[in-house]
This record gives sequence, C-alpha cells and structure tokens, in this order.
Amino acid sequence: MNTICRTVINPEKTAFQLLGGAALSYDELEDASLRTANWFRSLGLKRGDHIAFMLENRCELVSLCWAAQRCGLYYTLIASHLKADEAAYITDNCDAILVATSPRFADMWRGLKTRLDRVRHWVNVEGEQDGFLSLEANAENYPSTPSEEEYEGSSMLYSSGTTGKPKGVIRPTNATPFGQERLSPIYQDYYGMDETTVYLSPAPLYHAAPLRCVMAIHRIGGTVLAMEKFDAERMLAAVERYQVTHVQLVPTMMRRLVDLPDNIREKYDLSSLKIIVHAAAPCPIDLKQTAINWFGPIVCEYYGSTEGVGVTYITSEEWLSRKGSVGRAIIGEPHIIGKDGSELPAGEVGEIYFANGPAFEYYNDPEKTAAAANAQGWVTLGDIGSLDEDGYLYLTDRKSFTINSGGVNIYPKEIEDILRAHEDVADVAVISAPNREFGEEVKAVVQLRRPSTDPDATEKDLIAHCRTHISHVKCPKSVDFVDQLPHSDAGKLLKGELKKRYWKEDGLACQ
Repeated sequence: MNTICRTVINPEKTAFQLLGGAALSYDELEDASLRTANWFRSLGLKRGDHIAFMLENRCELVSLCWAAQRCGLYYTLIASHLKADEAAYITDNCDAILVATSPRFADMWRGLKTRLDRVRHWVNVEGEQDGFLSLEANAENYPSTPSEEEYEGSSMLYSSGTTGKPKGVIRPTNATPFGQERLSPIYQDYYGMDETTVYLSPAPLYHAAPLRCVMAIHRIGGTVLAMEKFDAERMLAAVERYQVTHVQLVPTMMRRLVDLPDNIREKYDLSSLKIIVHAAAPCPIDLKQTAINWFGPIVCEYYGSTEGVGVTYITSEEWLSRKGSVGRAIIGEPHIIGKDGSELPAGEVGEIYFANGPAFEYYNDPEKTAAAANAQGWVTLGDIGSLDEDGYLYLTDRKSFTINSGGVNIYPKEIEDILRAHEDVADVAVISAPNREFGEEVKAVVQLRRPSTDPDATEKDLIAHCRTHISHVKCPKSVDFVDQLPHSDAGKLLKGELKKRYWKEDGLACQ
C-alpha cells in the first residue's frame, strides 16, 4: 500500500493542526484521503481530470488535496478573497468538473451554478446543503483501502500576468505511482526538514509556496500547524507552545513581527526555531537586517514562482555579505538577457531567464507558453535583475508594472478595465505606491471626464465601484486626479513617468 508518508512510525502523530484546535493524525489523514479518493472515483473522476476548491485553512482542505493527489487529478485552489466573477473565470478556465467549498462561500457558488455548466458535482465540507453534497456523509460510505492503481496528481495553481487574466500553471502528467513522487531538494537539503519538523504556516494554503511545503512535509513525516489568519503575537506564542522548528513568512508578516513592542518580542521562547524562510515579495534591506539581528542567522530567502522554472536560495550568512541578493540557483540555471536577445555579463541588468528548469505549460494557452521562452528554450517571467561574478542573483524590478502588496501579486489592467467602465472616468493608470507595512499598495491615477466638485467624494465612489467587482485586496487604497495622463507619441501610457511621483530612482518612497 502506498501511503502519504512511509516514515511515520506512530500513526497517531499529528499530521495537520489548526491553531484553533481541529487536527488530523496521520492515520486520520490517510483514512479521509482514501475514502474521499474512492468516492471521487465513484463519481466518474479519472486521472487527468480537473477539480477546484475554495476553502479557508481547515483540515478538510488538506484531506481533499491528498485525495486528489492519490487519484491522479489536477486540483486548483481558488483564493478565498476572490469575488464571484473572478472565481467563476478560474473554475471555467481550469475545466473543473467538481467544486468543493464551505458554508462561508456557499451562497456565492450557488449563484454561479447556472454559469458553470461544466461542473457536475458541488460539494460542501460541512454537511449537505441546498444544491451541495456532503463531503463527510458521502466519503464515509466508501472503504479506506487504496485503489489497485493509484497515480500522483498535481496542483494546478494560477499565476496572473500583466494582462490581468490568471493563467493556470500545469505540469505534464508522468504516470508516477502514488507515493513515489520525488521531493524538491529545497525541503530536506536546504531547509533541513525531516520527521521531527514542526512547520507553522501563517499564510492561506491556496498560495503555491505554503501548499507545496505542507504536502512535502507530509511526505517527510513532520507536523504542520496552520493559522486561520496571521497575527504576529499569536504566531510567537505558537512557536513557543508547539516548539515550532520552521516557519515561512512574507515580508509584510516580518514587518508586523519586528514592529511588536520589545516586551512582546521578548516574552516568548523562540529557541526551537531552526529556519525562518521568506519569499513572495522583495524584502527591504533594513527589515531583513532587523529580522536577522532578532532571530539570529536562521533567516533564509528564496526566489521562485508558481511556474517553478527556477529557484534561488540564500542563507543569512551569505546575505550579510551580499545584501539585496536573493541567492544562487538551486533549480534551473539563470541567465540575464539584454533587449537584443544576447546574454549579458555579470553586473549588467536585463531580463531574467532560467534554463533547464522543470517543464510547465500555461493551461490551454500555447501562445502564452511559447511567449515565455526564447530561441534557446530558456524561460522568463518578465523579472529584471543581474548576476554577480559568483552567480548571485539581484532583482532590479518585478514583472512589468505588477504590484506586489504583502506578497500578493496584483495586476493593474484588471483594475483599470473596471475603472474605465465608470461613467466619470476618461482614462486611468493603476500603479504601485509605497506602503511601509505591505511594501506596495494600489494607487489609481485618474483623468476624469469633467472636473469633480468634490474630489474626496469622487475618490470614495471610485473605490466603492471597484469593490463591487473585485476583491478588496486588489482595490485602490487611494485615487489621485490629473488633468491629463502622460502618453508617448505612439499613444502608449507612460506609467514609468507616473511612478516617479511616488518612488525615487533607488526604489524608495518619495518624501
């Protein structure tokens, strides 16, 4: 029998626990995933089919992922902050034939049913509701024995681009028998994770990095703790109480931690921590230095993407001698390419490409897949940076005009399209503005059709207009008004000129 983890001696060991209390032992996780997988098969789901989940951090999310994983399914986790139209687009685009959700989101999905003809099965994780099957009531009718043929499935998560439309990142199926998936070397070789690991995930599991880390730890045999919502002091208390060894943060979380009063920071015993890893957004040098001063040289960083074509890694010791670097490659081979397509020498800034990384495609979009590669087959995500003589990577800019707020990528075109639909808006540019806590925030610069007699009221109206269509996370925090937006002679909006009003050339906020 292929199991989730072959290293756990005690099946009663905790596999997953919410800080709120609910938990699954390895035995319970194995049982739930097997029963759910057998139920999925009875519904006609077969290897290579697609399903989708929208759930808050909870035990059922983990058991559903493992059920899909051992059925050979592609499973897409939809961010819980998305609005109906956004969730519907991803569900339709990923060809999901089953959607699982919780009562928190059931009303939204109920309203989408007539728009999602491909979905044949609607599942609620907390009992049967109008139009939704009960996960537990149905799964418990099936045996907790493995199928004769179990193959590895795969998450298919979404990464947006500058067009604003999310792209599903899919990896080719390889018919790997379940239980024989090879782990990325980052977890054991670089993070030092093993069966004694106690990993704390303060982030939503629908993000690629937390989900992949949770699944890897279960294969290794460690314990995963998850927060329903990040709270800085509560995280420190959890480290002490559960003797957490590993935690993964984004810079916004680090900022909230270091901003705690000294008496709170000194209140908890954090000596169990072996690794604090951060990623997902650029980390200000002063913030990282403060974190290292506090936690010690256990703060490491990686740079990667949902596409997974390349990963770099850097330790505290390396970073202290190369401040600002995101490390050397541990997956893929980085190259810096100039505007003419030629490779640039060390120290020169250009577009970052990775060679010889894992294969991927943008689901049902061969044109976007092809556009990400150059003639040599090296792949870029549009990030800009440089390499030093020793192969350490430095990021100069992020994907063109993408806003990264607290580790969440926000794509301006989607917001601009919504604002342009407002009757008062003649033209608009959405850009990033400095935010001390989140790094960046969404700023809308608007050219009105006619001058406003009450700019404050107009600003509130435009923000409210956005909030009716998209997640509040994506909505502008503020709106500035201009008589005329800057355009080139060819009519191209010059966002770079606008950003200079809010950012210095060195990337710092204007005073």
